[in-house]
Amino acid sequence: MSRPRQALVCFIVLAAVASLAPIGVATAADRTNVPLKNWGGFSEFRDAVYDDLERLVTAGLADRVLLNTRPLSRVEAARIVARAIEKIRNDDAGGLNARRDLEPVLDRLMEELKVELTSLGVRTSEGGTAPGFFAFTPIDRAQAFGAYANHQFSLVNSQGRTFKRGVNGGLTFESRAQLGDFLSLYLQPELLENEDYGAARLATGYAKLTLFNVELLVGRDSLAWGPGYHNGLLLTNNAAPLDQIRIGAAEPFLLPWVGQWVGPMKVLMFLAQLEERRDHAYTKLTGMRLTFAPATFLELGASRTVLFDGLGPNLPLKKYPEAILNPGFGDVRTHPEERTDSLTGLDADIRLRNVDRYFFPSRDLRLYGEFYWDDTCGECGPSSGVGHWFASNLLPKGSTTGGVGGVHLLELFGQDWLDARFEYARTSPISLNHDQFTSGYWTRGHVISDFIGTHGRDYFARLAARFTPNLMVGLDVDRAVVGSTVEGFPGPQEKRLGGGMDVSYRFWGRYALFAQYLISDVKNRQFRPGDDGIDHLVRFELTRSFR
Repeated sequence: MSRPRQALVCFIVLAAVASLAPIGVATAADRTNVPLKNWGGFSEFRDAVYDDLERLVTAGLADRVLLNTRPLSRVEAARIVARAIEKIRNDDAGGLNARRDLEPVLDRLMEELKVELTSLGVRTSEGGTAPGFFAFTPIDRAQAFGAYANHQFSLVNSQGRTFKRGVNGGLTFESRAQLGDFLSLYLQPELLENEDYGAARLATGYAKLTLFNVELLVGRDSLAWGPGYHNGLLLTNNAAPLDQIRIGAAEPFLLPWVGQWVGPMKVLMFLAQLEERRDHAYTKLTGMRLTFAPATFLELGASRTVLFDGLGPNLPLKKYPEAILNPGFGDVRTHPEERTDSLTGLDADIRLRNVDRYFFPSRDLRLYGEFYWDDTCGECGPSSGVGHWFASNLLPKGSTTGGVGGVHLLELFGQDWLDARFEYARTSPISLNHDQFTSGYWTRGHVISDFIGTHGRDYFARLAARFTPNLMVGLDVDRAVVGSTVEGFPGPQEKRLGGGMDVSYRFWGRYALFAQYLISDVKNRQFRPGDDGIDHLVRFELTRSFR
């Protein structure tokens, strides 16, 4: 059996195991995804649900949990919360009484996910009503946003959001529908306006079919793989959402026999088509990810993405399985249609609770990292046999490696309202570019993975203070060196030094305001030599919930 077929068989077996894994009772449930977009503030680059789940899981209230293959579905997030509620209710010995600091976090999650919790049979004080067989929410949340920029300003990890010079504004809302426990629909249309043009577009929209524990998503959505907050080296929500077909486990599952040691596991695969206006029109992007949690304090992941096909000349459809599954496929100069550019990555997230007893400055602590490579070291191994195949297809080539390292301090200095993050990221001089896909690992003006691009570096720090349940203030500091992903680009790198301040405020029960000021001292804007100056951005988002 050929290696592509072996890989395909392995994926099918894992999918079959996932489909047989029990996922609990949910007669009718909303399986739309928790957005990788800031809705209502109290976060920067994603829905605040993800930040609260990190706090809950790091404190050890939810056992072994997978958080780093995003987006999560609403039911998946609710099941994590349900597990925490069950653990607290079964704590007859009172061992968790010392963690009453997490009550506001749990209350926020129960309020956000009360309908999903009710569908799972969890009784809460929020008193949610379980959905019927069919449910339709025409407008779940609506948002008006505006900004002023003195120069064109691209946000990081914001689904490709770029503000033109001058005044910008827009409107958006999200709509959801659900049929039983097997069909979910999501739409987020958007109106954009600036001094140059106005536009209407579908920012995100998809249909999701769920059978047993396997889900199939068709549509436009963002992906973010790995534990990073500001940085990620394979897939992030830095670029616009991808038009894709995605299949994988709806929720984590346990392998037979070894599941108790390996822990809960998720596996997924997607195929996306990129835009027409690029080096090769309609280039395909595929990716696979496996993640598991062997311990309550540890989550591990492995990922691979591949750029392939595109017009001029295009790859026959019958060769798609080999291009997707065989690491050794492609880049044969006599067959230009077989061009490929693959990235491989490994990541780990260590979650340590109650570390203050060891004189750490925070109550809980996350240490996380991601390591990736853009090319393999075929000449480093044997000249033939299995060793040669391994070196040629999997062994990292040192000059193409990069990494992300992060520290997340939760409840800094014993204050349950104060968190801090520090991240460092680096890519190599030959990362994210390619001699045939000359635009590089890029779509619609933004890098698909880390915004720092080729031969980039980033130092990021954030301090977030939630002074009251309805008020949070965040401070960011960032120093970045950004490289172009264009092959052989002759221009300089762009250098940025700056930071920002953001305020999130909830009022009148259903309204939330997010306001942010960003400033950056930029050298070589857009890689133009000598185009230097200070960039300013002031923006706001006013969100109204209709739940």
